[in-house]
Amino acid sequence: MIRLRHEKGFTILEILLAVVILTVGLLGLLAVFPVAMRAGKDAVENTNAVIISQSVEQAIREGLMEHKAQSPDGRWTYFIFNHDGVTDPLPARIDRARPDADYYILLPSPDPDRKTSMKRTEFWERGKTFVFPETDGLTWIVSDSGVEREVTDESSSSPPNGRGNPTRADDDADDYLREIRSPDSDRVLDSYETYDVRRVYRLSNRFFDQELAQDYNLIDDDPISQYSFAFTIRPAKQDGSLDLKYPDDQNFIPSGELFEIEILIFRSFREGTKLADPFYQCQILVHK
Repeated sequence: MIRLRHEKGFTILEILLAVVILTVGLLGLLAVFPVAMRAGKDAVENTNAVIISQSVEQAIREGLMEHKAQSPDGRWTYFIFNHDGVTDPLPARIDRARPDADYYILLPSPDPDRKTSMKRTEFWERGKTFVFPETDGLTWIVSDSGVEREVTDESSSSPPNGRGNPTRADDDADDYLREIRSPDSDRVLDSYETYDVRRVYRLSNRFFDQELAQDYNLIDDDPISQYSFAFTIRPAKQDGSLDLKYPDDQNFIPSGELFEIEILIFRSFREGTKLADPFYQCQILVHK
């Protein structure tokens, strides 16, 4: 007579309990993936933004050092901005640059004939801010998903770059009135004027390797083409003084030598949009 062994196994309840524990553990692990993917995406975007902003800074400084010119009357300064994203053909000679072209960068200089002193904060607060690429008085063509449309900037009646005269150019710092409202009501707590970016320099494959893109006729489908940039220029508060006042002196005569530049990096920017927020921005100080 054969005697059967009684081997102890898992009950259905134990199996169900194990499955539940395994499922809960996997769900917790899967929840980490979106966070990790988002962190990886942010790291890539920030890296690209830093590379783009450094390239723009280099192009601005190079333009100020090597491609700078004066207006015909010698009163105002501009320079040629040469970077991927500039669409207008660069001039053969700097003195033939067009003020309405997107390579033409006019400096918002103070009036060189002014000889009376003023408060430093007053000079800075009333100094104009210029946003580039310029839009004042311009109509340009943009392409959205292969469909071309016209965009007109109607925020100012001033000609582009004041035709090379910063005193006639529009102050972009008053393009929009931003209001700060109470979170629990519609009451306006504060308001201030600010600039509004309505046009950008769009990047392409040429940003990384222009010769490679031309030699192999690369299609512009690289993710870098989703990025674009703009920048603002305004006189610096800590500018020098023509009568050699100390930097902390409240009264001084601005020399118009230093400028604050803010570089703004966008992704998937839509032309003509209102108050587009850059996902990355940095500030630099340049000397004329």
